[in-house]
Amino acid sequence: MAASVTQNLWNEIQTAPETVQAEVLDFLMFIKARRGSSASSLSFSKPIRKSPGVCGGEACLGDTRIAVWMLEEARRAGVSDAELLQDYPSLNARDLAAVWTYVDSNPEEIDFVIAANHDA
Repeated sequence: MAASVTQNLWNEIQTAPETVQAEVLDFLMFIKARRGSSASSLSFSKPIRKSPGVCGGEACLGDTRIAVWMLEEARRAGVSDAELLQDYPSLNARDLAAVWTYVDSNPEEIDFVIAANHDA
């Protein structure tokens, strides 16, 4: 029975709008925190993905078409996190934290992609 409930829940989450998915994730993180579980044990989609055919296969945030390099380029230009959250209302602070962690872990990749897009 638990497997069918889990599958039904997963199916509903996958078909929900992105804003609803974010709210569900926030709720699950809240529940896990209250129970003392590690938030990192969640096994939903990776925060940063590379998908062939999506943004040229470059790293994007989750299932969006928001490229990591674009957010980093904006940050380098002086755009604050608050301004990014205002410009991209579907994002939250946790999303940006995942982006900045990815940027810090992959500086050569991000520098290369930013340079390649300037040359294009």
